[in-house]
Amino acid sequence: MREESKHGILLFISTAITALMTFVYSVYAMKVLGPKHAADYVAALSVATFFYVALGPINGTVAKFTTGFAVQNDLSSVAQLQRIAVRNVATYGGVGFLVCSLFAVPLSSWLQYESALPLILSFAIVWLTLLLSVARGVLRGLERFNQYSVNTVAEALFRLIVGVVLLSVWTTTAGGMLAFVIALVAILVMSQLQLADIWRQRDRFNIESDSIVTYLKPMCVMMAITAAFDNIDMIAVKRFFDAESAGVYGAAFTLARGTSVVVTPFSIVLLPLVVGLQARRAPVRGSILRICGYFVALCSVPLLVFAIVPKQVLTLVRLDQFIEAAPLLLPLTAARLLGHLNGLIALSYAALGRFGFLKVFIPALVVEVALLAGWHDSHMTVIVIALLVQAGTLLALAAYTVLYRSNRKSADGILN
Repeated sequence: MREESKHGILLFISTAITALMTFVYSVYAMKVLGPKHAADYVAALSVATFFYVALGPINGTVAKFTTGFAVQNDLSSVAQLQRIAVRNVATYGGVGFLVCSLFAVPLSSWLQYESALPLILSFAIVWLTLLLSVARGVLRGLERFNQYSVNTVAEALFRLIVGVVLLSVWTTTAGGMLAFVIALVAILVMSQLQLADIWRQRDRFNIESDSIVTYLKPMCVMMAITAAFDNIDMIAVKRFFDAESAGVYGAAFTLARGTSVVVTPFSIVLLPLVVGLQARRAPVRGSILRICGYFVALCSVPLLVFAIVPKQVLTLVRLDQFIEAAPLLLPLTAARLLGHLNGLIALSYAALGRFGFLKVFIPALVVEVALLAGWHDSHMTVIVIALLVQAGTLLALAAYTVLYRSNRKSADGILN
């Protein structure tokens, strides 16, 4: 069995368990909060998701450079990289949290919230997630996928337990969000214990920080666009629709987002795999195509389920009060899965330090924002816009790849 397949199977299992517990908690929170406040919860998570996905390249960048150091058996540089990253994220992330919290009041008013507290907790989630992403980036880069899996599953389990307890005594959107904060703090402590051997490395080397920053900047642009693609429709619905209507969309959005379990293991494996192969001057094109192929094959499962029994799915997860979301499940999930495929292709180029695909991503996002601003008369209109933009982006990426291959006849990287 190929190396990426073994890692993919392990991560698929752990990701499935993590996603299941996360999904169970989200469904429980929405059921407890009811249609009127469900959109508050989902939109608050969307705001958090946008920011920590946009800044998620911190994880990928740490993983990429950790892999490079690990190939050379240079754990001291890994330790120094981790210390620098933690210090910068703690400092600048803390400042960012304070600044964003100042804007929480006007933003909560714009998004029709009754209180700014859920958004403040969202920004706290972002900061803590970024701190945790440093440790997880090191685990990924060292290919310690067993420890990585334990780390993610433990977070979801702790969040589920704490969330159920909190919502039983404090049935508010803020109570649901606070569970994320408490779980992240607990898993941050676990992460430091998992990397105790790296923290003990004390030899100092001069890491070329310029190369790290040069790689990080376009990665942040890429992930900010990806985050916008993933969340702009929910934020638009929260802004333009009434509370109960937005709650229905939020239910469909939560179920569609649950399909991320299909892509997460592949995106986790892809970056260190490609970087490692490139460092060994081995062909990478075949591995990328296999990973995308596995993903496309797995996509058929949620699409088939949502096409045949959408109402039964909502009943099964005890969201009968959101039954109007049934017709939205299939097209919304299709849009999400197309976006994930675009993300895998983009990540393949990014792992090789090639960011020309942003010429496709940036215009696509501008088009989607403009269309949503002008047309948002119904749930289906919003979904169709997202679906068409993602399909168009995939075609544009395919055209970009063909042009890229024709213009570069090199024998390395993604062309091999």
